Amino acid sequence: FYSFHDAFMAYQHVRCAALLLATGATSVILFSSVAAVKYLARRTKARQKLQELLAATVDAAGDVRVVITGAGSGIGLELAQQLLRNECVEVLLGNRDEDERKEERLRVLPLELLDFDSVQRFAQESHRFLASGSKGARLLINNAGVREPESSQTKFGVTRTWQINFLGPFLLTELIARWRETERIQVPLCVINVASGRENESKLDDVLLDNIAERGEPSSNEYADSKRALLLWTSVRAQSLAFKGNVFAHAVSPGKVDTRFGMYDVPWWLLLLSRPIRMWMYRTKAEGALSVAAAGFRRQGTTRFGQYLSEDQLLEDLVVWRMPEKKLAVQLVRWASQVTALEARGGGRPLNGLGRPLSVTDLVVVKPKEEDHWSTAERRWSHEQRLAAEDEEQEALEQRRSWTSRAACQGLLRWLPSMR
Repeated sequence: FYSFHDAFMAYQHVRCAALLLATGATSVILFSSVAAVKYLARRTKARQKLQELLAATVDAAGDVRVVITGAGSGIGLELAQQLLRNECVEVLLGNRDEDERKEERLRVLPLELLDFDSVQRFAQESHRFLASGSKGARLLINNAGVREPESSQTKFGVTRTWQINFLGPFLLTELIARWRETERIQVPLCVINVASGRENESKLDDVLLDNIAERGEPSSNEYADSKRALLLWTSVRAQSLAFKGNVFAHAVSPGKVDTRFGMYDVPWWLLLLSRPIRMWMYRTKAEGALSVAAAGFRRQGTTRFGQYLSEDQLLEDLVVWRMPEKKLAVQLVRWASQVTALEARGGGRPLNGLGRPLSVTDLVVVKPKEEDHWSTAERRWSHEQRLAAEDEEQEALEQRRSWTSRAACQGLLRWLPSMR
């Protein structure tokens, strides 16, 4: 009797476990199906809206040229694919670890944000691309970004996260703006810096920035700090860029988008299992691309500057709302200009032996006693340039005086015989 009873109870336990497993599997399948349908519907709707936006932009502006960094995956790739569906749009992409190639309306160039020389070369090509063609909409999207748990230092003394997320876009945009100002290009350029809502977690202040600038110490939340730096730079430079270079800089947060961004080390099987939850909770890549494109192609994109948008909504006017942080923003821009050697690269300064524009520490080798007088290498270099110009002018003046003296003597010698 007891053996039969034990067997019956074991059967009941197995039966209950099987029912629970079947119910759970059915619930997972049902939830996954609903999430997939909802995900596909949102993606289709976002793509339709983007095409309608492009059609309206083409009808109003005509020729449309767009430059996108970090278009190898995620939002950048989705945006490039959707832009190319319109026959009036030409796209220039800057991707890492890719060879240069050109198709009908697409050109891909290698861009390594960890190398400022690569950024400068890409900036030159981007400037030519945006300055050519007929009048129309011009858009630069600084989309490239990285989020690493542990970021190592680069040869410039900063971490990879800071260089890719902030210093690279900073140098690219500032170089293009300076060249546009020099050439007096009238077609306005809209710049979209892809930010993140995680910037609210940043603890960036004067002390932390000094530690990063002087000792290259990584912060506890580098991703949030670098994204906040993007907003501070936009807030303090947007007005000057608009008035001088006809460049209108804005920032946009695309929201939580379902990409592999920040999950590079997550196993593939875990990503597969979490796919239904991510489809339900996160935005599609098409929705993220729509947020970025809508910020750039809207009418206010080239009539206002320094706006911060999130998911198609205006969050704040950076120039006004970030005014209390202006001191930190100015300090940040000065540090970025020094690290990237912006003055040297933008002004066509001499190159060093490796073919790179000279940094502020490589411009001039001086004696120790001259250090205090000229304070920075930039000023010493300018001083030597002025001295060289003065020497050339003095030499030319001496040559003119010598020629005048010889001409006077020759005239006197010709005049003396006639007096006799």
